[in-house]
Amino acid sequence: MIALPLRYPWIWALSICILAAVLEGLLSGTQVKQRFSQLRLPRPGLPLWAWSIIGIAYYLLFFALLTWLLGSFPTPGWSPVALGLVALLLAANATWNWVFFRKRDLGLSLALFVPYVLAALALGLVLFRLHSPLFAWYLFYILYLSYATWWGHGVWRLNRS
Repeated sequence: MIALPLRYPWIWALSICILAAVLEGLLSGTQVKQRFSQLRLPRPGLPLWAWSIIGIAYYLLFFALLTWLLGSFPTPGWSPVALGLVALLLAANATWNWVFFRKRDLGLSLALFVPYVLAALALGLVLFRLHSPLFAWYLFYILYLSYATWWGHGVWRLNRS
């Protein structure tokens, strides 16, 4: 078992986030822009460059969460749960990109929002329980997820033929 807190938690957090981003990129494929241009998108929508900024903000938030969790490990009973949920969300995010961009399955990509949002809410509760200084920032991510879920439903509805 890993002895926590780690000596250089930011290095571990950065490594995990880079690995997750590379996996997401590989699973998304090289035709993301083309896929976006083929779909009818709900209004108000975001341009592709805005989704890229959201992706950067996502990884910055998860980098901060991982650095805090790996560096402080404040409550041993809940910190492993938080780490597990962070890992689950990073993997689920990459999987969603594979389903949406590579498999081109809008129904399944919409269905994936349900377990993803539940895991995200669970992480929010754990962060609240841990008195994380990042909890307020994480609430912005939860708010974003409500938009992303609405957007995913709109994409599915407009393109389900």
